[in-house]
Amino acid sequence: MKQKVLFLFSTLMLINTSIRVSAQTEGGQIAGVVIDDSGEDPLPGSTIFIEELKKGDVSNRRGEFSFSDIPFGTYSLTVKFMGYQTATQKVIVSKESAKKAIIRLKAETKSLDEVVVMGKSEARKIREQAMPVTVISMKQLQGTVSDVQGILAKTVGVAIRSSGGVGSTSRLSVRGLEGKRIGFFIDETPLNDQSDYIDLNDIPIDMIDRIEIYKGVVPAKFGGSSMGGAVNLVIKEYPDRYADLSYTRESFNVNKAQTVFKRNLKDAGLVLGLGGGYTYADNNYTMESPYVKGLKIKRNHDNFKKLLLGGSLKAKKWWFDEVEFEPVFINTYKEVQGIEADIRMAHTTSRLYMLANKLEKDNFLLEGLDFDMSTALGYTQYSLVDTAKVWYDWDGVSYPTPSLQGGELGTRYASESDNQKATLMNKLNLEYLIDKHHSISFNSVFTLANGYPSDPTKEKSLGKKTDFNSRMRSWVGGLTYDFRTANDRFLNSLTTRYYWYSMKTSYQNIYVNIPVEEIALSKRSVGFSDAMRYRLTPSLMAKLSGGYDVRIPSENELLGDGYTITPSERLLPERNLSVNAGMLYDLAGTHPSNLQIELSGYYMYLQDMIRFTKGIFGAQYQNFGEMRTLGAELEIKADIFPFLYTYGNVTYQDLRDVRKYEEGSNLPNATKGKRMPNIPYFLANAGLEFHKENLFGGKGQNTRLFADAAFVEEYLYDFEITENAKRRIPQSTTIDLGFEHSFMNQRLYLSGKIKNLSNATVLSEFNRPLAGRSFGVKLRYIFR
Repeated sequence: MKQKVLFLFSTLMLINTSIRVSAQTEGGQIAGVVIDDSGEDPLPGSTIFIEELKKGDVSNRRGEFSFSDIPFGTYSLTVKFMGYQTATQKVIVSKESAKKAIIRLKAETKSLDEVVVMGKSEARKIREQAMPVTVISMKQLQGTVSDVQGILAKTVGVAIRSSGGVGSTSRLSVRGLEGKRIGFFIDETPLNDQSDYIDLNDIPIDMIDRIEIYKGVVPAKFGGSSMGGAVNLVIKEYPDRYADLSYTRESFNVNKAQTVFKRNLKDAGLVLGLGGGYTYADNNYTMESPYVKGLKIKRNHDNFKKLLLGGSLKAKKWWFDEVEFEPVFINTYKEVQGIEADIRMAHTTSRLYMLANKLEKDNFLLEGLDFDMSTALGYTQYSLVDTAKVWYDWDGVSYPTPSLQGGELGTRYASESDNQKATLMNKLNLEYLIDKHHSISFNSVFTLANGYPSDPTKEKSLGKKTDFNSRMRSWVGGLTYDFRTANDRFLNSLTTRYYWYSMKTSYQNIYVNIPVEEIALSKRSVGFSDAMRYRLTPSLMAKLSGGYDVRIPSENELLGDGYTITPSERLLPERNLSVNAGMLYDLAGTHPSNLQIELSGYYMYLQDMIRFTKGIFGAQYQNFGEMRTLGAELEIKADIFPFLYTYGNVTYQDLRDVRKYEEGSNLPNATKGKRMPNIPYFLANAGLEFHKENLFGGKGQNTRLFADAAFVEEYLYDFEITENAKRRIPQSTTIDLGFEHSFMNQRLYLSGKIKNLSNATVLSEFNRPLAGRSFGVKLRYIFR
């Protein structure tokens, strides 16, 4: 068997981009999909039985099934899934029949000694994995005004670090770690390198089935080099005929329009999907200057526009179970809002063109081996335009710019850049089920990026060329072994990873006339992790995991951005030693309360921490040293009554600087043992939701009313070495109220929300006030 597996893995490197068309078979075919009647979600693992032929099948992870070589005639399909009513459906097999059967099952609740027995949802299956993970099912949040960022901000252990309104820079923090350390995935595809073009809020919540937040240990199948956490957005599987249209209007002239369309082209055996969204925002709220006391600033140069278009073409009649092509186009325009000075002209534009391909095949060349490969080609353009000949203070007084070519952003030069980049990403997952107790999987992610910066205006300002072409390659390979006992009481997942990356570019100091420096490097590292879960009772389980993870520096950190960030060729990979322990008590789907209680504790020791620093010769990313984290999380969710749901969570995360010496010297570190600044250490969230059908009479209507509260304790703005250096971000408490009402059996939705009801002052980690009270309404219609 080992020889077979080794031969298979070597063969895949030669054939993983080929597509073979299956040979034609005689007789007919029965194919279909099993879905939930209310939520249109697929039901993987359903059993389908043809009574007349005594043949059976089990639906795959997309709820699909198929039978080949079926004699022409009429047959009865019996479909069963735990927790749902059994369904029987007639199908006709003939030369002309090619219709895909859509079998909708209705949920069923059976009371056995007052214990409710239902099938496990996909969200619960993921919660019961060995690694620490929080799962947010989006089924109950469809149609609301909330966005992904707002939902994540209420999650235990998660904080959102925003710097302004819609389209402004925001960072996701998981257990105090943020930025590139936290992986961003859509359907397990890593998007960290494209995070400057694709934001969390670009994906409408109406399109999302669930959000998975991994903490401490990230599954190897995701690939990449995430460290400390990851967020995976799982997109819904729509019915073959579907259309969805929504429009949102919010304060500060924020407008969002989104649509999804899907159609099954039966004759061609293809499924076509189209979707897109447009966002426009003025972000013209008023804030108090963090530099001049009493000075009120209206953000009058913070306009944001984004157009996102995407498509999908799926083929399910080829040799692969599914072949999908996805073109994507994103265009973004963002004005630069001044805080220290009144910026009036500077802005950025960016474009992303991407084509992705995905191939899936169960039992790939070998019984029990599942194949999943995705490849994406991307081309991006990024431009900073800063050519104003004067700059203004907030009293309206004008001053000449340092450069004759202009530039109001405070640099020594003007800019009118055209930075282009070509990228390639290939991700391969192979999972081999040895038996019901053992499985192994191999994961590979290879990325390639070639950058071609150009800025003649900057060169003219400085009198020399400072931006050069760059090339970066990286590969992360992982091998995972899973062991599961027969009764599913114990589960263990052991993973080892190998990291390699290389870069090549040139560097010219902006401020000093020295020869151009050629930069070339190649580095490698290894990491490992182990996660286990033990089921004490059917509803109570203990989790323990630990690992030594490595994060490869991102392209932006290593190469700079071509204008404000200089290359950091000596940057070392970050290394993190972590231990996570927790208990999960989960009655979801097994008791009317659906009670969930989770308590977790964790320890992390981060070495060669990468931080963004500014110096007299420009800004760059540098290795900071060492940081230790101790933390605990508690979350409780429950249905108090059938019509009333509540949740609450508390997070404590203590991050300390543990460097013995100042960077690059033998001087004792004055901040050793002090809490890391700009990171909240105590957060809490709570909420209530009331829901009832036909509350105001009529039929086919559903009403939801909800209230959410968020608390952040005061935290440090910078290291406090002396009492005079004491600067802190004050504590804040915000309350949101909202409603949602659906008509026509959840086809038409009307929803609204008030954010920050009390208009509390909320500051970013850079001590800049964020928007206060705001309002939003949303209208959504689903065509079925």
